[in-house]
Amino acid sequence: MRRKMNSIEAGARADSMLYVSIILISSFILIAVLTNPVYSGTGVDDSAIEIEGKINDGGTWVDFKLSDNYNKNWTIDNDVTGTWYMVEFMDINCGHCKNAAPDITSLSNDWMNNRDITNGDSVDFLAVSVNLGMKGEDYTPENIVNFRNQYEHQFAYFDDLDNSVRDDWNVPGTPTYFLIAPNGVISYASPEAVSGETVWDAMDRIIPTGA
Repeated sequence: MRRKMNSIEAGARADSMLYVSIILISSFILIAVLTNPVYSGTGVDDSAIEIEGKINDGGTWVDFKLSDNYNKNWTIDNDVTGTWYMVEFMDINCGHCKNAAPDITSLSNDWMNNRDITNGDSVDFLAVSVNLGMKGEDYTPENIVNFRNQYEHQFAYFDDLDNSVRDDWNVPGTPTYFLIAPNGVISYASPEAVSGETVWDAMDRIIPTGA
């Protein structure tokens, strides 16, 4: 009789563990179904990989963390405001970057100062200065600032001369452009742009502006 009782008790414990396991698995499945995770990456609809280090916006080099500027409560259709970021990966000795720099001067000024962004959102720019080892100016923080000042850019430059951020973002070359929404989600990535759409085309298409 004792052996039979032990068998019943063991079976009851096994059944309890099975029920608990079923409940836990069901809970995980329900959470997975009801949530819409955003994965960290460099493609459209990814949560942007962190950019953290030193920036210069015309003064001294200061600490910077891009995610500090996100508003996770922002969406395209609510009244919560935030800042869009156009991020350019560039090289001070890159010919294409130099050719694009004058247009960036005028277009960035237009977006930062003249556009009527819906719901009070703002637009900012960030140039991530990488080191591709091209011939030309020495790759120094001083020459990053010189490049910025030469083209009268009014936005910050990020020192990525060690290429750590470039490697994290898998940037294939320069210039490479990303548009990041105020909640930190990538809205445009030039490496996967279709039909020759530029970042400026994408900004006109994606960022809501007043009439």
